[in-house]
Amino acid sequence: MKQLPAATVRLLSSSQIITSVVSVVKELIENSLDAGATSIDVKLENYGFDKIEVRDNGEGIKAVDTPVMAMKYYTSKINSHEDLENLTTYGFRGEALGSICCVAEVLITTRTAADNFSTQYVLDGSGHILSQKPSHLAQGSHSTQAGLQWRHLGSLQSLLPRLKL
Repeated sequence: MKQLPAATVRLLSSSQIITSVVSVVKELIENSLDAGATSIDVKLENYGFDKIEVRDNGEGIKAVDTPVMAMKYYTSKINSHEDLENLTTYGFRGEALGSICCVAEVLITTRTAADNFSTQYVLDGSGHILSQKPSHLAQGSHSTQAGLQWRHLGSLQSLLPRLKL
């Protein structure tokens, strides 16, 4: 036996969360709702296979949280398993953005009420920030996913039930 490479583990675990364009949009809308958004715009190019954009007017992501915003199992919703009894949010696991990063090119632009300007972040497949630059977005977040690797997910979804673990 040998240990799987980290990239393979990420892709396998992401395929349990991100299974389709619908699941990407669902996760991003839930993030927007959890951020208090009252307006959410969703744009799809080629039915979401080429690009998915979700823009909201929610609270935005605090600058202190951006280094871990797409890292798996980082969340602002709970501190321990006891908090699960009192959940009032859609998302809490800290898996959505990290899983999306594994299967797509991800840009996140965000601004809180305390920020003077928004910042656009380019994320790698592991959820780490590759680059950042100032942007012009109003308060809230704008998430863009492009280059979705659905063929990897499709083959994984058909393979997983046949694996003998």
